[in-house]
Amino acid sequence: MTTSPDVRTDKVSGPRAGLLLGLTSALLALLTLNLAVFDDLRVDSSAGILETFTKPQHLASLIAVVIAGVLLAFRHRSAARVAAVVAWIEITAFTFFHLVPVEVGPSKPYWGDGMGDALQWVGVVSILAVSAAIVATVRRTPTGPVATAAASVSA
Repeated sequence: MTTSPDVRTDKVSGPRAGLLLGLTSALLALLTLNLAVFDDLRVDSSAGILETFTKPQHLASLIAVVIAGVLLAFRHRSAARVAAVVAWIEITAFTFFHLVPVEVGPSKPYWGDGMGDALQWVGVVSILAVSAAIVATVRRTPTGPVATAAASVSA
């Protein structure tokens, strides 16, 4: 079975691939900076580098972003979807851990008694903005057979 040359595939290509890889790399850098500069290691004098970076939630985030970045670098067909899922997970996690104004489990709300300082807010807002940019970039150009089928039906 052959497909016409105008049929899109799920593979990320062109400027969109570069933009997604750049945004994902920025997210990895911001997550690392958040742990080392903006929040954890800066505000908690008892925190060690190894313990901070190997906390399950931190390690999972870092590994997920690295996996998304590797998939994007190799232009895997699922790379854009993985990047979007990872970005949504980061948005959800940072919202739960820092933006919900009540302390639930391991959360550290930046409101009320645990008021975050300017650097903590810079970290959270930056991570949320880059994650939202990843989601928007993935949504901007529909790909895959569903988008192609929808386009052919409406034409």
